[in-house]
Amino acid sequence: MEKSNLDKYFYSVIEAVDILHQKKLMGQALTIIYSSIDACGLLNAPDTQEKATGQTFKAWVNKYMLADLPLEYNADDLWGARCAVLHTHTSASDLSNASKVRELQYISGPPEHPVVEAFISASKDIGNGKSIGVNIDLLVIDFLQAISKFSKEFSQRAEQSEVCRNRASKILLHFSM
Repeated sequence: MEKSNLDKYFYSVIEAVDILHQKKLMGQALTIIYSSIDACGLLNAPDTQEKATGQTFKAWVNKYMLADLPLEYNADDLWGARCAVLHTHTSASDLSNASKVRELQYISGPPEHPVVEAFISASKDIGNGKSIGVNIDLLVIDFLQAISKFSKEFSQRAEQSEVCRNRASKILLHFSM
């Protein structure tokens, strides 16, 4: 059975993040993760919502990434991280600079490794709690699980909603010859 265009989109996001993560291209992986959350946030938004916003991003994060896992960061922190990565490819955003969110500091490695644990712990001391250490490997796993769950739910929803089908029809796809 051939995949729908929507299924191809979700598969391509998962594949892109996985490849970038495996090659340790973490900034690029974060770019795809955060921009994909923007897109999924709009797909998941109420029918009256016409564009992606911080609110749609955070609603998606709360529903699909944070609902089942006790994580150190929250949706506001991820929104600030998204702004930082997409606008400047740094960890600082206007929101973190104004102390409205915590700045995410990324590390990669086994969660139990002493260096990773020390980094996560030390990150909390940066700026008296203005930063938080995040294991990017775990963030990638959380995102991949979230988008996998969302893709199944949205595909079912799109079968019943013209608004969802219309939004899905606008997803950027590559047609190769």
